[in-house]
Amino acid sequence: MVQKLPWWNGAVIYQLIVRSYADGNGDGIGDLQGLASRLPYLRWLGVEAIWLTPIYPSPLQDGGYDITDFKAIHPDLGDLSAFHRVLTAAHGQGMKVVMDLVMNHTSTLHPWFQRARWAPQGSPERDIYVWSDDPHRYADAPVLFRHFESSNWEWDEVAGQYYLHRFLRHQPDLNYDNPLVQEAMLDVVDFWIERGVDGFRLDAVPFLYEAEGTRCEGLPETHAFLKRLRDRVDSHGRDVLLLGEAIQPLDEIAPYLMTDELHGAFNFALTAHLFAAIASGAVEGLRNCLSEAQEAVHGCRWALPLRNHDELWLGDGHLVPEDVIQTIRAGLHQGQGHWLNWGINRRLAPLLNGDSGSNRVLHALLYSLPGMPCLYYGDELGMGDWPGLRDRDPNRTPMAWTPARNGGFSTAPDPLLVLPPITSPGYDYRVVNVEVQKQLPASLLNWHRRMLTCRRLLPALRHGDFELLHCTHPSVISYVRCDGGMTVLVAANLSAAGASLRLDLSRWRGERTREVLWGCEYPPASDSWFVYLPAHGFSWWLIGEVEDVEGVEDVRDAEDVRQPS
Repeated sequence: MVQKLPWWNGAVIYQLIVRSYADGNGDGIGDLQGLASRLPYLRWLGVEAIWLTPIYPSPLQDGGYDITDFKAIHPDLGDLSAFHRVLTAAHGQGMKVVMDLVMNHTSTLHPWFQRARWAPQGSPERDIYVWSDDPHRYADAPVLFRHFESSNWEWDEVAGQYYLHRFLRHQPDLNYDNPLVQEAMLDVVDFWIERGVDGFRLDAVPFLYEAEGTRCEGLPETHAFLKRLRDRVDSHGRDVLLLGEAIQPLDEIAPYLMTDELHGAFNFALTAHLFAAIASGAVEGLRNCLSEAQEAVHGCRWALPLRNHDELWLGDGHLVPEDVIQTIRAGLHQGQGHWLNWGINRRLAPLLNGDSGSNRVLHALLYSLPGMPCLYYGDELGMGDWPGLRDRDPNRTPMAWTPARNGGFSTAPDPLLVLPPITSPGYDYRVVNVEVQKQLPASLLNWHRRMLTCRRLLPALRHGDFELLHCTHPSVISYVRCDGGMTVLVAANLSAAGASLRLDLSRWRGERTREVLWGCEYPPASDSWFVYLPAHGFSWWLIGEVEDVEGVEDVRDAEDVRQPS
């Protein structure tokens, strides 16, 4: 009997910020009504799950990651009924919905914190958060937002104590040593699962517990609580994804992916190595990272982002070696003033200086590696950013739908927009938008749709085994994905110069070899199989006779995009 795989195995996840995606009521702020109207586009594109950044009530001092109520919807975005309509419509379109869940902290305006600061020291209410009379406790824990904060502690006049905040000072850390906190957060998870949510992206998951003499990351107590969380999720009797955000080296993330903890975790180390490879044209570090990732956690449990709503996190040498960080800093287009905290605050296209070849080869790798590829909204268009906006807002500007005013995002007057649309040369929303790119067969948007369609038709790319192939060319990485009788060969050239290479395909000697995207025949597999890849070129090949994949090159439009009136 064939074992049924969970829905997230190999799924393509599309991350979007609701308030920047589509405005349904004309007030200048994206909302759930607007998102519902754009679900047909996401189905047309071919994504399988939608990841919503926080939609809870919040003062929005940190993009919604400072929450005041875990069981409600921010009134700017709608209400629980509007969320139910989005959830039902997404399921009707065959897509899952993943919510961001911030487990580590709340806003200082959360009622829990307001009660805690007035409660007596040592009381259960006060101990909902982490307090101290000494601001030098946990001195080995790094300050994450070093450009904004000089300490992990903040004095509270009302409480007469310092409170811990691993993030910004208006985001106090919850105290998971308090059983009340544990039960409250498990209750939040129950609340959303009962409403039909298909998964959670667990924000800042390593920081739940603290201990002296450590970085206060990934402590045994944290893993024990995650086991409780997994048990609670499993008790609902359906597949609900727990996807952890842990910006740590692979060997430190692997324990989260034990069978009784999280289902998946982001592989930020791989992200850094992908950018280092495209910056330097050398793939040795990338090959080593891929090998280490599969050795640490075999299979398709890694979530694979290129960019997201945050900076491109590089860290202080803890995530990846210093030479990788310096390669990225020297080789990518950062622009002026875009180094923020521990990374580079740019969207993907500007980071690559608008080079479509680099953009496509990175996504070709992303869509063919084992795991869950994560596509950030607008990257399917090559959207730009808006340098000079506060904090990480340059990466969070409105989605470009049409050449109309405000890019079709909103009918509101410009001053009311949540953020300004992109108008910089090369990225102007009047050119870089969904409507225009849909009409251009060779556009980046249509390329993404084609790639996702091919991936959907090839089970080997979704959940097949992964094996790196030996390749002597320093700029080319090659591997195979195998699932049952299907084998897909992948080769990608990460340099700005063409590459000729020989691959040993002796185990498939004599087998038919066809390029996937266009169906072109190649010479049969052999022990000296030669191929040429242009600058930043790549190919996927089917090896052998495989039924039901003929015609992949003729992808027909399944549905028109619904345009706003």
